[in-house]
Amino acid sequence: MTTPRLEPLVEKDHAFDWTPVQMNLLKARDFEHQAPGTILLDFEALLSLIGDQGMPVTPAHLFAINGLETINRNLTHPLELRLKRPIQKSYPHINGLYLLLRATGISLIDTQPKKPLIKLDPIVLASWNALNGAERYFALLKAWWGRASEEMMGERRASGTDVLAKTIDFIQRFPKTGILTVEKPQDADMLRYYPGLYNLALMELFGLLDIRAMPIEAAKGWLPEGIRMTDWGKTLLDGYADFIKKSLGRKAESRISMLGFTELFDPLDCFEQWSRVVRPYIKGWRKDLEVPVSIFQPGPHVFKVSLRADCWRRIAIRGDACLDELAGTILSAVGFDSDHLYSFSYKDRFGRTVEIDHPSLAGESDNALADDVKLGDIPLYEGMRIDFLFDFGDQWEFDIQTESVNAGSAIKKPRVLERHGKAPKQYESW
Repeated sequence: MTTPRLEPLVEKDHAFDWTPVQMNLLKARDFEHQAPGTILLDFEALLSLIGDQGMPVTPAHLFAINGLETINRNLTHPLELRLKRPIQKSYPHINGLYLLLRATGISLIDTQPKKPLIKLDPIVLASWNALNGAERYFALLKAWWGRASEEMMGERRASGTDVLAKTIDFIQRFPKTGILTVEKPQDADMLRYYPGLYNLALMELFGLLDIRAMPIEAAKGWLPEGIRMTDWGKTLLDGYADFIKKSLGRKAESRISMLGFTELFDPLDCFEQWSRVVRPYIKGWRKDLEVPVSIFQPGPHVFKVSLRADCWRRIAIRGDACLDELAGTILSAVGFDSDHLYSFSYKDRFGRTVEIDHPSLAGESDNALADDVKLGDIPLYEGMRIDFLFDFGDQWEFDIQTESVNAGSAIKKPRVLERHGKAPKQYESW
């Protein structure tokens, strides 16, 4: 189901209720010499560390533990953590930068080596390098407010509560004085969840908040003690929340509910509309970061489909075959009846889960259906993994590894190229 687009606003200054001081603040900002916060410096430092070779990541595709301190030391304001075994989440600023890395599309996960690597997409990197300071700043802001999800950082898929929702909710609860003081570490624990330490770190990196952290001895990690909203932060954060309210119109309550409000609109579409109003006031903001659109791949594609470690099949199939045909080929290759529901799922280039459901779920599922999606429309690459879950009762889990894309002679029908191991009985009682 497609999220409805926002009704376009009249592009007038009063849509934000900006003061003359705030309007002048937007116009006077010089991103080339002094961008707000340290986000551009720190993001560029991260790109340099990844370089042409890439950086090791965990099986969950987060930064490997042994590389975190190297990243930390190269940031503008490295953290001193006294933790025995810190993980990526222990460094909120690194966690936030990682989120931007995935949400911009600059990074890709290479699963071909024995240990996966995070690498830079040369096409998107070239687009990034062609941007000026203002364009880079707002490209990162767009990735954060328009596309980011906690799933990109390895968190469980959220339902209705996510990055933008938590950010807006936090800003609407912020004291009118512009200053939030946290007395004790236990009082700061709620900030781990709302808006999330990574969100607070990003607001600091973007120059939206000034944050004073608690002493490491008391907090045992990075926890805010004092938070002050900057003039720049008030202009952007309050203005964006106001924009969303006006865009939703009657759908908006007096305070935007944190739970489910992103279901009312597409955050990326929202940012695009907001940017059209703000862009004329930002010196130098003309271009945007370009992420290539995937093109149809005719195939043939070769997959290694494993049901168990000792049971797998190698299958070749053309690109214009739909996923329902792939499902039937897999089930036939292991001798299963195809009289149950199934679903496919995979991670897209941004680290978000894409689910494709059985055709019989039409009208019940918000996901795409397997008979409507062709294999060639999926941005397949060598090493890419697809999960295939068959029979929601017995939960047969197939692991599909992409071995080759668009390689070999054209084929008309799916082929089982190799069979290894005896398939288990579909029904144990038979």
